[in-house]
Amino acid sequence: MNWSVKTGLLSAFTLLLLTLSARAEQALDVPLNIPPTFLAELAGEALGLDREGRASLSADSCNRLDLDNLTATTDSGLLELDLSMRAHSGAHIMGRCTGPRPIDSRLRVVLSARVVENGLAVRFFPERMEVVGADGRPGLLTGPSRILADHLVLPRLDTMNISLANALAELDALIGEFLPARSGQPPRLAERGRIATIDMLDEGMVVNLAFRVTSAPPGVQEPVLDPEELQQWQRIEDELDGFFTVILVELAGQTESREDALDLLAVLVDARWRIARALASDEDQADPVRTLFLDTWQQLRPLLANDPVGNGFDLRLAGFISGADALAALDELGPEYGVDISRDGLRRLVRLLLEDRAPLRLTPLPLGVDPQMRALFGFAGLSPTDNDIAGHQAPRHGGWLFPRAWAATPSPGEALRGLVPRLAFLDDYLSMVNRLLDFKVDARLGGGSRVPEAFLDLFDPLVRATAWKESCWRHYVGPVDEPQVIRSPVGAIGMMQIMGRVWRGLYDIERLEAEVEYNVAAGIEILEHYMVDYALRRGEHEHPGGRDNLVRATYAAYNGGPSHLTRYRREDTAARLRAIDEAFWRDFEQMRSEQWPEVSGCYAVGD
Repeated sequence: MNWSVKTGLLSAFTLLLLTLSARAEQALDVPLNIPPTFLAELAGEALGLDREGRASLSADSCNRLDLDNLTATTDSGLLELDLSMRAHSGAHIMGRCTGPRPIDSRLRVVLSARVVENGLAVRFFPERMEVVGADGRPGLLTGPSRILADHLVLPRLDTMNISLANALAELDALIGEFLPARSGQPPRLAERGRIATIDMLDEGMVVNLAFRVTSAPPGVQEPVLDPEELQQWQRIEDELDGFFTVILVELAGQTESREDALDLLAVLVDARWRIARALASDEDQADPVRTLFLDTWQQLRPLLANDPVGNGFDLRLAGFISGADALAALDELGPEYGVDISRDGLRRLVRLLLEDRAPLRLTPLPLGVDPQMRALFGFAGLSPTDNDIAGHQAPRHGGWLFPRAWAATPSPGEALRGLVPRLAFLDDYLSMVNRLLDFKVDARLGGGSRVPEAFLDLFDPLVRATAWKESCWRHYVGPVDEPQVIRSPVGAIGMMQIMGRVWRGLYDIERLEAEVEYNVAAGIEILEHYMVDYALRRGEHEHPGGRDNLVRATYAAYNGGPSHLTRYRREDTAARLRAIDEAFWRDFEQMRSEQWPEVSGCYAVGD
């Protein structure tokens, strides 16, 4: 019941925002649409129908009605309910019920809807009732059925109501969050919301809500964030990341579609990429929270409109969609409305979907792995550690580098730990990295990889070229006696340059930094994820360029997030990104033919 209120109210709020005029204050009648299916559910609750849509109402031990197959239609200003009914009637004589056989019939009840409780609720009133037999007409045999229905059904339907009091209060609070009053100015909500009128149309019941909203005084605009406020943004972004994480994990947990779960994960990963870039950017941002929220909502909105949960008319999901739509619509009204996406506003939106299960805080900062997230998004376990093959496996690509004696040597992961490459031992260093990549790729492809056999030959050079382009096969930089894990300006970590902020919850952030082998294994899994779940699934190999497109698309997504998947073939791709992709492709072609890349590009004389 509460969710129906939230759904309609927030939809109404969206329309309200879209129809505001330039006047400082305006009264509006905004429609709230409720479909007949929900009205049938409401009647079913009043009648006590179970999950199968059945109920048995008893007057006494010998007289009862069995109800089934309830439907609802709206027309000509009224709500009509239709349901199957079997009447059991009789008298208790000599210890047993005596009477006619059960009578099957249909019950039709017509109800009107009226505004009650000073504009805060809708109540339904039975206007007339009809009982008909199998032939569609009333008759003598339907008499007992009518008597029982009058006694058992009508009193229950007379209790049908939709209370909007709490939901209207929530809507008022949302308006307050989205339209904050300036210092010394009156509240932007000039008059609290109420129900004005009710209409019954073919498509359902329309509840018209009345609001009065004011804009900010002319010429008053929200100022650009000052340096202190920009610093506060670095804390607020955790709330924004937490908001999207909670919502998208919740939605992924409800859907049974692998496709929909992957699309939801793509939105989450892209949102985290945007947050990471915003934090690292030196450019002035008037309101990064608002920009990031609206950009991500534009990406998420089409997915939710297609009902990824698959439960039909989901009131909670519809309420959440309407709430976010309201925020986007409010932003379009212009700066005079002073859009403010605050922490409290985000929490309110979360509660529209999660209600009492909403977390008190929206700042998930997991350093370890969240098993629920990995399971929801279909991630397999990481490859084994190097310790499983210490001293027992020769490299597959011995022709690349000079041969080494592999017996009784530490695992490459152990040998590389804390090791900063230098020209004096560069061949040995690259040989160890080569061995690590050999093992990790083999472990992945031999341990349940989802890469189709037809494309297996692309995967090994893809991994090697990615590691080279991202870090020049380095995990540590700096002085030999004070090694530091290599980091990018936006926070990418280690040899595979994995964004801890982007992938937190799916990988252990501390291990990504501390363990070279874990970093490499995670990067390989992410590459497989992008190749199989995005490049292949979306048919990149079907465009001009064929199967090689899978490599280009996979790296583009790895380097910039799922939204970058097609940047390698788009004409509007920025020159900087196009240069990155072309440099990667040159490395890949060399790796594919087992030719060594130009080492001096990373390890200059004097390094």
